[in-house]
Parts: sequence; structure tokens; C-alpha cells
Amino acid sequence: MPFFGIFKRNKEREHYIYDELGEWIIISGNSKLGFLYSVISKTVSKLAKYYDLYILQFLEDSEIRNFYTIKAMISTRSPIKDSLLSSKLSQNLSKHGTLGQIDVVKLRYCGMNYLFFKFNILIKKSKNVKEDVKVLLPPLGVSTSGIPYSVKDLFKSIFEYNSNAVCQSILEFKDDNTVKILANCSDYVDLEGIKYSLSYFSKDFKTSVKSSIRSVEVEIEAKDFNRHALIPLLWNNFLDIYSTSSSC
Repeated sequence: MPFFGIFKRNKEREHYIYDELGEWIIISGNSKLGFLYSVISKTVSKLAKYYDLYILQFLEDSEIRNFYTIKAMISTRSPIKDSLLSSKLSQNLSKHGTLGQIDVVKLRYCGMNYLFFKFNILIKKSKNVKEDVKVLLPPLGVSTSGIPYSVKDLFKSIFEYNSNAVCQSILEFKDDNTVKILANCSDYVDLEGIKYSLSYFSKDFKTSVKSSIRSVEVEIEAKDFNRHALIPLLWNNFLDIYSTSSSC
């Protein structure tokens, strides 16, 4: 299902923001997105006093009118139960159309609660709502349809996007702020393209490449690596690196 209509927005109000969780475009002129965002936000406001709501994926089906797919994330210090969030969202969204199952997962990290959820909905009645909605701009080579990724698949996707190869990758935290990324690819890789994609997480790289007849091995050491930007991409798969990255 391709993007459809999400970029029909007011260009004068279009802007981008950057925070520790990644890069985001502010969408202001999409009424269906604004409507769904407002329903979700009003639901969450009953469960948490302070929170941030992000949209990780918004898709409209190209064949079924008013059928949407949403992936979203809430960050809050409030201890929201995932089962309660699922129940309240189901109650409120079902008033406006036919709702599929809502899947909710939760991650607690550095004193914050992150709740991730996805659902499909066929909207039957809605209002024209204008909201400033934060929508994820993932690293180049990462598809929102693949979220949540595993750690290996995330960097595999980045390396393969910037190559003509099949790649395998490993992410290791050397200390609280430095990571080492190892990749083995079956063919040529565009190292500059890979570095551009990884600049989403860090601006300080050291790279080395070893080539043989059968493979290309790439080692990248990145300092001041922003591990928080992995959270919207990995969801609770972030726990796979938690034991080796304890610093907040």
C-alpha cells in the first residue's frame, strides 16, 4: 500500500523537527490523519497527564476508500498499562468506523514508558480536523512498513539499500556512547551512502573496508551514537541491546 494523500498539506506550515527519538516532518493539512491523531490524542490524555504522540506510519489503501493503516508511539513517564490503552483506543476508534485488532507493546527505558501500537481502520464518519502531526522520517534505506525491525534486520536494510549485495550485520556497543557496526556483504557497497544513512544516529565515523573475491567486509565505529533514535524503529526489540547499553 503506497503513500496516498499524506503530502497534500499546507506547504507554508511544513517543517521538520529533530529530537533524541529521530527526525520528523510536521503534517498540517491532511484531514484524515489529523482526525485519527486527534482521536488517539484525546484517548491518551485520559490516561497520562504529560505525553508525546508520534505517528510512525500512515497509509491509505489505494483500492479501498477510507481504509487506513496507522503505526504510532507514545512516550510518557506515566505508567500506562498496555491492555488499558488497547481497550480505550478500541472503544473510541470504533465509534468512527470498522476497526481491526490493535496490537500494543511497551518498553520502559531510562525512566520513560514507550507504548507502540498499530491498527487498521475503515473510517465511516469523521470530522475535518487540522492538527500538527509529527510523522517519522526514518533513515535512508529504512521502510516504515518494516517497523518494528530487529536490530540485525534494521542495519541489514541500510547496508543492502546502499549496495548491490546481500548483507549480514551486527551492532555492538563498545561503551555507553560508541558502537561498532560490522557487515559482511556479497558484493559492492556504497560506503558514502551507508555513512549518510547512519548519520541519522551519529556524525562521527571511522570506517574500514576489506574486500575479497567472495565478500566485502565493512567495519564502522560511530561515536556519540544516539541509541534513543533506535526506539521508534525497534520497539521492544530495543531490549536486545539494552543489556549492553545501560546509560541514559
